[in-house]
Amino acid sequence: QILLYEALNLSTPHFAHTPLILNTEGKKLSKRDSVTSISDFKEMGYTSEALFNYMTLLGWSPPEGMDERFDLSSAIKVFSFDRVNKAGAKFDWEKLNWLNSQVIHEWNEEKLFECINEYWVKKGWKIHSKEWGLELAKLIGPSLILLKDSINQAQPFFEEPVLRDDAIKQINSEGAKKSLEIVLNELEKTPWDGIDINKAKNIINTSMALAEVKKGLIMKTLRAAFLGQLKGHDLISSWSLLAITKEDKKRIRRCL
Repeated sequence: QILLYEALNLSTPHFAHTPLILNTEGKKLSKRDSVTSISDFKEMGYTSEALFNYMTLLGWSPPEGMDERFDLSSAIKVFSFDRVNKAGAKFDWEKLNWLNSQVIHEWNEEKLFECINEYWVKKGWKIHSKEWGLELAKLIGPSLILLKDSINQAQPFFEEPVLRDDAIKQINSEGAKKSLEIVLNELEKTPWDGIDINKAKNIINTSMALAEVKKGLIMKTLRAAFLGQLKGHDLISSWSLLAITKEDKKRIRRCL
């Protein structure tokens, strides 16, 4: 670059470089390390805020007292070349993932919904309503590390899930199907549209008494029926979203 300036009789500017970015083996980052461009990071589900934050930390040390999580304006105010390191900087995926999760968790459901709905649209999924989509974003938001995680996290709310082994075992356990029958009967007597959360809690308490089972059994069985597994997001909130789309009774009947 300097030779070109000299050949054209132009004044040579001052150049400043951040250190090379290295992979975990200490070698220069390349295509073999799964990333070739900024668009690849976007496709993988990383936010621009997290990527900027992390790239700034690669080769530059923030001043004492400054958190590792910062925005562009904060970095501009304190940036100086004397804090740029000369040694190569190793790329740490775990650190980038952590920063990305922090950014996502700072967003309100409106901004989060706008970003993750793009993934849902690409999957061909249609939200019941904007309010429904916002509630789903609010529900799964705390569990997201990458924006792309919203596909797996939201799938049970758009598609009927396959029952996993732990769910099948729970549904076939003693008293489980009886409790599901009573819950379904209570839903038929008192339809629940997913708006009044207290109504769902009353249905669970009533079913627990009628089936003569512990509350934990009903909760675990409903989770298995609704989500196809025993792990997942808050049961009542999940049930509420499924009730709005009238999927709750359908999934209970499937298990029976």
